[in-house]
Formats: sequence, structure tokens, C-alpha cells
Amino acid sequence: MPPTRKKPQKSSSAKRVLGGVAYVCLLAAALGIGTFGGWISTSEVGSKLLFSHKTPKEAFGADTFTLLVLGCDEDLQDGTGKVLRKQARSDMMLVVKLDFKNNRITGVSIPRDTECQLPGYHRLKINAYHSIAKKGHEAELTQKAVEFLLPGVKIDRVVTLDFDAFQQVVDLVGGVPINADKALNYEDHAGKLFIHIKKGPQLMNGYNAMCFVRFRHADSDLVRQQRQKQFLVSFKNQVIKNWTKLPNIIDQGVKVIGGSLNSDEIVSMAWFSKTVPAQNIQWGQIPVVDGRGTNLNVDEDKLNDVLAQYYLIDAPAKQAAGATN
Repeated sequence: MPPTRKKPQKSSSAKRVLGGVAYVCLLAAALGIGTFGGWISTSEVGSKLLFSHKTPKEAFGADTFTLLVLGCDEDLQDGTGKVLRKQARSDMMLVVKLDFKNNRITGVSIPRDTECQLPGYHRLKINAYHSIAKKGHEAELTQKAVEFLLPGVKIDRVVTLDFDAFQQVVDLVGGVPINADKALNYEDHAGKLFIHIKKGPQLMNGYNAMCFVRFRHADSDLVRQQRQKQFLVSFKNQVIKNWTKLPNIIDQGVKVIGGSLNSDEIVSMAWFSKTVPAQNIQWGQIPVVDGRGTNLNVDEDKLNDVLAQYYLIDAPAKQAAGATN
């Protein structure tokens, strides 16, 4: 019997939760900025961090920039385990808005089981569009589906995370200390995913850290976000402890985001993120309700309010009108 999925919790309880692994990947180059310059300067990105960088508006050409961040599963051939497609269904979907003018980073996660019917397609889970797209157009089709699902949200760039590089960067810092609040167990033989994490404090290598941030079976997406936040804090501390490896950590962090951003954009974003105060980093989840089987449907009555809460669209007219009275 498949594990029972808990009902989605209210998005308001996800306030201030960072984007977890996606946030780490996007800002990996920012860790250790301004310190240990001799070591950082041996990296191309590190050199720009120290010696020259463009302002966010110069690098991105606008006052705001919105990213769709995807973490994708592999498609494997039954029996052999041969990788048929390295990045198939999108396992994790995050919309991140960088607001350079207001010094703010906000965003929402999209549960992968959320249904979406893009015109011209059957009604599918949102994560399936990446899988059915023509080769080379996966990001493009997924972007269209997300923009259709979230009316008014315009995506500027799609970032597809490389989980292999993610594991390598964790191993590079010597592993990450994590205190698991419960045992996590799940096996997918076809997908070669074997999650066996004990309850309690432990030092996780790259593979186990990847399992820890991706585990969602018998949990809600909100619970997974909380695990990702724990990982983020621990990973950052490990990077600081391993400062002599910063050039390799930075360059590996660039690989994690799959070449979706150039060095000028990465450096500019790194400096920007360093100046953003904690209260200006806000994270939530789109509102959903139970749908068919394990599927979820967007709660249309609450969607615009949530998107406005995280500054992805302008405030609804009725809310804006009330603020002026």
C-alpha cells in the first residue's frame, strides 16, 4: 500500500522558510564573500567576487529577476537501471524573485503533484511537463506550464539543478552534520534511490544529504522545506569551516546550477544576497486542496493573495483599495 499523503498545511505557516537546497545552490558562490581572498581568487567566479562585479541591474538588465528552479528525477530503464534521461520529471519546483530595488528575496514552492492543464495538453501533474517535452525544450515547456498555473507571474530564467554536482559539493566540505527528527526510509529500485536515514545526529555524505532534502514520502512538502532549511544552515557552517577549499566549493556550486547563470550574474547575485536582511527573505507555498487520488488542485480563491504576499504579482485590487481607505 502506498504511503498516505498528509493534507497540505496552510502556506502561512511556511513564512520565512528558505528555499532550502535551491537557495543553497543559487547562492553557493556567495558563501565566504570578502574573506580569505587569496584562495577565492583562484576561482573565476571568486576573482570577480573580489576584484570586479556588476550591479544587479547591470548584470540582469532589470530591477527584478524571477527564476524557476527545478530539481529533476532521472528516467531509468526497468531492470537494467540504465539512465534513459538524466533530467526527466521535475521533483522540486520553486519560483524565486530577486528584487534588487527593494533589497528582497521572496518565492513560493509548487507541490509536484499539483494538476495543471496547459492549453493543447491533457490534464497532468505539473512535474510531468518536463518529462513530455521535446528534447532540448524541457525548461521552455515547464516554464509555460508554471506561468499558466500562476497567472500574472513572468519567469525570466529557468535553473535546473544538477543533483550529482550537489552530492559532490557536500562531499567536498566533508559532509554535513544533521540531526534527523525521525528515521527516513524509502526505496525505489527502478530509480536506484535507497533512503535509509537513522533518527538523531549524524554526519551525512553527499548521497544521504541529497536523500534528506528530497525525501517526501509520508510527509508534506512543508515538512520537506523544513528539512531543507536545516540542511542549508548546516551546509553554510561547513563551508565556513572549510574555507581553504572555497575555490573548489564555489566552482562546484556553479555546476550545481547547471550553467543557467553566467559568472557576472552569479557574482552580482552573491553580493546582492549578502546585503538582504533576514526579514526580507520570505518563502511560502502556493495554496492547494486535495484533488483526484494523490493529485492536488490550486486553491484559486487564495492564489492571488498568496502570490501578492510574496511579491510575485501586484496586490489584488480589493486589497489595494482597502489599504488606501
